[in-house]
Amino acid sequence: MTEPRLEFLFELTGLLDGGTYAIGETGSYNRTVVHVSGGSFEGPHLKGEVVPGGGDWYRVRPDGVVELDVRITLRTDDGAMIYMWYPGLTHGESIGPDGQTAEGGRYFRTTPRFETGSERYAWLNRILAVGAGVAGEPGEARYRIYAIH
Repeated sequence: MTEPRLEFLFELTGLLDGGTYAIGETGSYNRTVVHVSGGSFEGPHLKGEVVPGGGDWYRVRPDGVVELDVRITLRTDDGAMIYMWYPGLTHGESIGPDGQTAEGGRYFRTTPRFETGSERYAWLNRILAVGAGVAGEPGEARYRIYAIH
């Protein structure tokens, strides 16, 4: 069995100034919706813009871990439309049995999936990916996305 390897796909910056709506305590979680107002992405095989209108329907668990639920649309520079959705986790606690802390003091990891009708980018429909993110400047989130081979 071969070990998985990562291939860099793109860096994505999402702009989060489209509004934030606190749904509130819903039983086990505290739900908030953050609208994505735009952004950009670029990598060796694709680049373009984040289409306004996506968002993150995240929830905060009782232990303080934030469960991400992001759904956005990408438009490549050549006009292809790509739906990207990803769950993820973010928190400021140490990780692993050795008590190691994440880069920048905050664990921020995602597992993106893609859907597109574009023949040129159909390979995205068949891959699994991982992402590492940071909060970035106020009002933005930045990710580096990698395909898992």
